[in-house]
Amino acid sequence: MATTRRRTDSISQILEQILFGGSSVSMNVIALSRGIDPDERLFQTLALNNIILFKYPNFNSVTDDDVNPIFDEGESLGVNRPVETGLYVPHTQDFPESGGVAIYLRSNNSENLLDEQFGLNAIGSESAVHDLKILSLIDRIPSLDAFLLKTCFEAEKIDVDPRYWTIKSEEDSQLRHLIRRRTEPIVRKAMAGAVGGSDSLERFLDAIWNPALEEAGLFVSAFGIERSEADAIFTAWKGTTFYEYQLRRIAPRVRIILTWLKSRDCIPVDIKMHKPFESQLFMHIERVGKLLDATMLDIRSIMLEYDSSFSAFMAGNPGPFRDYLRKVRSRYWLLGYCVSALTSIVHLDGRCMRNNPSRKLYFDTMQKLMRQFDVALDRRREQKGTL
Repeated sequence: MATTRRRTDSISQILEQILFGGSSVSMNVIALSRGIDPDERLFQTLALNNIILFKYPNFNSVTDDDVNPIFDEGESLGVNRPVETGLYVPHTQDFPESGGVAIYLRSNNSENLLDEQFGLNAIGSESAVHDLKILSLIDRIPSLDAFLLKTCFEAEKIDVDPRYWTIKSEEDSQLRHLIRRRTEPIVRKAMAGAVGGSDSLERFLDAIWNPALEEAGLFVSAFGIERSEADAIFTAWKGTTFYEYQLRRIAPRVRIILTWLKSRDCIPVDIKMHKPFESQLFMHIERVGKLLDATMLDIRSIMLEYDSSFSAFMAGNPGPFRDYLRKVRSRYWLLGYCVSALTSIVHLDGRCMRNNPSRKLYFDTMQKLMRQFDVALDRRREQKGTL
């Protein structure tokens, strides 16, 4: 079992990311549940409200191009979800950094662990069945961003206390408007022959938020895709637009970090006192810079693919956009990982550089920051049952 600790510089790298990686990769259900009546909390099993949910990458050796993203729900989700969901159960709620137990939802023994820890099983009580569904919905999304969780639960008609969604109504409205503005030209052109007026167009646009509507199936079938795929495709389409919005917000900070890592400004002020470890630190800085470059390259590739397929479609060639829709789920998960990793980097950098405009660090602080960056950008993270 994990030993009790009080200092955050002695906790495991994975636990550091869970506690300090930011809201895209971590959701502190313990803190969010405080002040909410037990009957209104996220989970009906009260002990489940004493956890921290987290996302972590687990990319396998199969590339997106090697698999067909259009097949039944169970198989497709199993293959194309390179970001997984974990539950961190701290030994002490007031000091989650002191260690605890981690349960990974897609591990082979997760059902037994959930049953042992919380009494959850698929043939259990109504509350257990309800909570397993909640966990399953959360596991369908690449990150823990409040907007994506909120829209997911709304689509499933599951009421959740709004205090769990750390997003302001103004930002929620702005995002919905952005997604509508991005999808309307495509819906209008794709369904030009079927749309009989403004009311019909509105129903097609409403289908973006409610894929159960007949219009959702009509839209995807216009691209030669099975109607049963509408829900997954619309979810991914909304998600990619959300991540593009999120990227625009953090891109300036990411560029500052990347420029800093490639300059002499990132050399610790006390580097001469750590000469034996100088080359090791510089190699680590170079590795983190390359990981950051690779993440940015993946994002640019996905956005370029979308923009070019959109332009071709609007010019009268639907082929590239049809291909994009067929791959949109795998793109959604990769983009979700990439943007969440960058969001985490920005969050960690902000914590470290608070009240430090010169961005000059001491060796130990720099070493710790590089370790945190490395974990945030690592695409294959080791699992541990105790943290």
